[in-house]
Amino acid sequence: MLSYSGGRRVNRPVEGGEKRSEKGRGLLLMKTKTGRRTEGDPGEKISLVKTKVSKTQLVKAMFCNDLKEKYEKRIIIKGVDAETMNTLLDYTYTSKALITKQNVQRVLEAANLFQFLRMVDACASFLTEALNPENCVGILRLADTHSLDSLKKQVQSYIIQNFVQILNSEEFLELPVDTLYHILKSDDLYVTEEAQVFETVMSWVRHKQSERLCLLPYVLENVRLPLLDPWYFVEMVEADPLIRQCPEVFPLLQEARMYHLSGNEIISERTKPRMHEFQSEVFMIIGGCTKDERFVAEVTCLDPLRRSRLEVAKLPMTEHELDSENKKWVEFACVTLKNEVYISGGKETQHDVWKYNSSINKWIQIEYLNIGRWRHKMVVLGGKVYVLGGFDGLQRINNVETYDPFHNCWSEAAPLLIHVSSFAATSHKKKLYVIGGGPNGKLATDKTQCYDPSTNKWNLKSAMPVEAKCINAVSFRDRIYVVGGAMRALYAYSPLEDSWCLVTQLSHERASCGIAPCNNRLYITGGRDEKNEVIATVLCWDPEAQKLTEECVLPRGVSHHGSVTIRKSYTHIRRIVPGAVSV
Repeated sequence: MLSYSGGRRVNRPVEGGEKRSEKGRGLLLMKTKTGRRTEGDPGEKISLVKTKVSKTQLVKAMFCNDLKEKYEKRIIIKGVDAETMNTLLDYTYTSKALITKQNVQRVLEAANLFQFLRMVDACASFLTEALNPENCVGILRLADTHSLDSLKKQVQSYIIQNFVQILNSEEFLELPVDTLYHILKSDDLYVTEEAQVFETVMSWVRHKQSERLCLLPYVLENVRLPLLDPWYFVEMVEADPLIRQCPEVFPLLQEARMYHLSGNEIISERTKPRMHEFQSEVFMIIGGCTKDERFVAEVTCLDPLRRSRLEVAKLPMTEHELDSENKKWVEFACVTLKNEVYISGGKETQHDVWKYNSSINKWIQIEYLNIGRWRHKMVVLGGKVYVLGGFDGLQRINNVETYDPFHNCWSEAAPLLIHVSSFAATSHKKKLYVIGGGPNGKLATDKTQCYDPSTNKWNLKSAMPVEAKCINAVSFRDRIYVVGGAMRALYAYSPLEDSWCLVTQLSHERASCGIAPCNNRLYITGGRDEKNEVIATVLCWDPEAQKLTEECVLPRGVSHHGSVTIRKSYTHIRRIVPGAVSV
């Protein structure tokens, strides 16, 4: 039996209106306490003459159809006791009923049986207010049994918001698999670390191991394994005996391994932090220049989920008292590896390479580039950072350097087939792609260059629909998205099919804009329009809805900036006044 507290008196219109004068067939309902009629226990008789109960769909079906009840003088209604029936009868005559913790479940079941919908709603409302960690799972089962969708949604929301407290309930282990799946999928699941979710899944499986082991791949799909601490993942997940004997989960393990190795190369539902994990997936707007050609030293993090702007450490060498001593970061390149942001090159910082450690909110200088450059790109592949092409002050270059984070050193890789600058570049499934760019100061190319690190060779793929430079690209799911330049459009390239398609049109050009994936959407930041005016709006492309919307407006327009995605802990962030970003 469910447990509740309190009581409520229902005072509502009688089902079907107030008219009572119709002739109804006399009816005797009989109910035993066990639900069965036994010798010596004839049950309690209730006469239902001219009541609203006699006109419900259940009773009408007995007498309007050719059922045996049509010819019986006494009908046994199983599952409804006399006290509950009297509560319903009182309601039909007085429009009032007292719902208490003792009778709410029985009244709801009977009201649902006789289709007293207002009474059902009243019981559901009572149960919603009575929710607590001990009874919520039972109420959820009750709502599911009687197809009370509204109550079910409210209980699921309660479980999601009180997840940790409910884990201690024995009833939690009895949750149906589809309900557990739905709860674990929620971004709002109230946990402070993903390890709690993994341990919940394993406890649920072990509770009925013989019948639930086959469900492990299905449920584990909603555990965000990439967000687990790498040590915990190796020691507690990969070493778990049930995990080891279930080969169907191996692709999920491989995804987590790859994410731990190379960070943002892997993007999926499982790489997005939940709302309450003291971390958030944010996209960074790094440096750049404003409408009056002033250089930006600030690094801004935008958190779409929390609708806020977050401040982090300024770019390196930009906080001297004399402005002339500060470095101007523009036309540099940036990328994320293992949740650290790498920046390199730039017109005034040609050989410099720095990385931002999000845990300590500081920039750290690392080994210089062998060949200084700007208008180039950086890409991560296989746990290494690639610096590609660019301009060295005299000419476009085809040089490619790779950085080994473990040894803090740079080495050369095979050069590009075409010397370009201001191009787009990204990695996708173990290959690098260099798209478009300018072979000189006036022209642009439509060529797509592809690098395979296993052979250390480049080859050409299907060309872009248009020639373009001052563009950027990002790998997202099974496509590469390209935006910027004079295109006024967002294009997508399918490496699997080696083909291009138009995704959506833009209202303006966005030369030298940024693009980054965040929370399973794409965000296009800043850039310059056809009048060479800097743009302050941030656009959001939702691939599920196939819709482009304006996300927010930055305090100032910016172009030639960097844009990457990281997971940021709120313990190292100072939140800016919400009004700083207008939405």
